Amino acid sequence: MSRLYFHSPSGEAELPGSEFAWLEHLARGPAIAAWDFEHTDVVDRIARILAMVPEVPDGEHGSNYLHTGLRAAQAEERANKAAYGAWRPGQPLLGLAVSNEHRRLLVRSLRTRLNVDGVDLHVAGVKLHSRNVELNTAIAAGSDPIRLAAKLAGWGPGHVWVEGRHRSWLASVIEEGLAGGMFRRRFRRGDKPDGELLTAGWEQVVEFLRARDDEPIVTAHSVYEDFPNPTTHLDWPGRQMQSWDDCSEAEQRAITDWQERWYDNEDSTARWEAGMAWLRERRPWARLALDTLADVTFHHPVTVYDLFAPDRDERVRTAAGLETSPAGRTS
Repeated sequence: MSRLYFHSPSGEAELPGSEFAWLEHLARGPAIAAWDFEHTDVVDRIARILAMVPEVPDGEHGSNYLHTGLRAAQAEERANKAAYGAWRPGQPLLGLAVSNEHRRLLVRSLRTRLNVDGVDLHVAGVKLHSRNVELNTAIAAGSDPIRLAAKLAGWGPGHVWVEGRHRSWLASVIEEGLAGGMFRRRFRRGDKPDGELLTAGWEQVVEFLRARDDEPIVTAHSVYEDFPNPTTHLDWPGRQMQSWDDCSEAEQRAITDWQERWYDNEDSTARWEAGMAWLRERRPWARLALDTLADVTFHHPVTVYDLFAPDRDERVRTAAGLETSPAGRTS
């Protein structure tokens, strides 16, 4: 089973993969409500969403299936309205030639896409991604535990971190989540009523956080890179690498040699110090603290609510730091 680890130089605590998946569920909750796929005019609502999603060539595997599905659902709705318009009192409603199959398929397809890969969004000249927008919605609408769920779900595998002096604060946020039932003390295996009762691990994380205040704590996920690792170093030679195949032989050799030297170095203190220097310089936005939990967002601070607002374009451009002159020119 996968794990979300909370590492420090002197120890660690962990959450099982099922609890990490629960964090994802918590983090997406506000956005799911804001997308509102239960809306009466859901096809029109999805049309507004997909108007922000660039169409791509349909291709061999139907890669433009969302827009294709939207057009099918819109045609279905037009046919349904025509059938209802032709209906006359006394005629049986059950005999009307109406269908909602394409609408159901469209809703299911978009929900799945948002949950799995997300979609690129282009709004007023600004490029966004639905994953970031959803997590920002949790930050805007959620309590501190929901905000923490968003940060751990979004950045936890790539390392979020808390300084030693803020460990007690983080423990208090987790305790708030436990008291409110958002974070689980225990859960049933497979979420079945008769499943084995398992410990979620939060209480051990709290105990670990409160054990001392002189060491930072950094998260890592068992499916991804541990912390520290060869890449969490300011001198790692592969920092500009896009892909291994794009590197020259000399570049590949330099990266391989660096990794071997890093693993041969048994000075764990030096590894940690180098890793923390890398985090503080390269990922300062991933620091968890009272002053960052609500204020530091995922990319531009745009939420699902912003995407449906009457002044959407102004909101998005302002969030992206773009100022528009009265004549409509960007300054």
